[in-house]
Amino acid sequence: MIPVFVISLTRSHDRRAFIEKHMHSRSIDFSFFDAVDGKGLSEKDLERVDFPAAKQFCGHDLSLGEVGCAMSHIRIYEMMIAENIERCIILEDDIYLHSHFQAIVNKAIATCQSDIIFLYHGKAKSWPWMKKMPEGYRLAKYISPSRNSKRGIISTAGYILTLAGAKKLLEKAYPVRMPSDYLTGRLQLNGLTASGIEPCCMDVGLFD
Repeated sequence: MIPVFVISLTRSHDRRAFIEKHMHSRSIDFSFFDAVDGKGLSEKDLERVDFPAAKQFCGHDLSLGEVGCAMSHIRIYEMMIAENIERCIILEDDIYLHSHFQAIVNKAIATCQSDIIFLYHGKAKSWPWMKKMPEGYRLAKYISPSRNSKRGIISTAGYILTLAGAKKLLEKAYPVRMPSDYLTGRLQLNGLTASGIEPCCMDVGLFD
């Protein structure tokens, strides 16, 4: 299994305790990646955010929580480049992995060359042919929307990212002006080649 990083606030003790137990039950080795806390953003952090552009780009004011989440994902991309990590799995800390998660991911990694593979996602437009995955899951190749489209694959709860994908995302990351799932999911903006597991192989919102 490639490296697995779970983005989590250091103060989220309940979530961390659950994730440790859950990952152990799935026999998955992972590392916590300390999230950027939107409540404790520094002046230096805020200088890298363009709030007016965010409202123009995504139609709403960017909350400090959204900024912290976006910066957390961006810092993983920066780490991948600094440490030359060829591919990794990025998860948020309110997820529940389906029982065949590891087999599905291993098959996807072995058969798919996309920059990003979404493990959880909203509705996405895909090509009609799909690759068979274990236990009836399938791997879909997503179509990039037209340049002016507002469509996106809206979720960063779980995805597999290549080093090439991380570099493409960093080209569009700063100034921070969109939530994390806009940065990864707007294929017409970021230029990523994208695929996804159908249906999703994990659930989210466990602590809502």
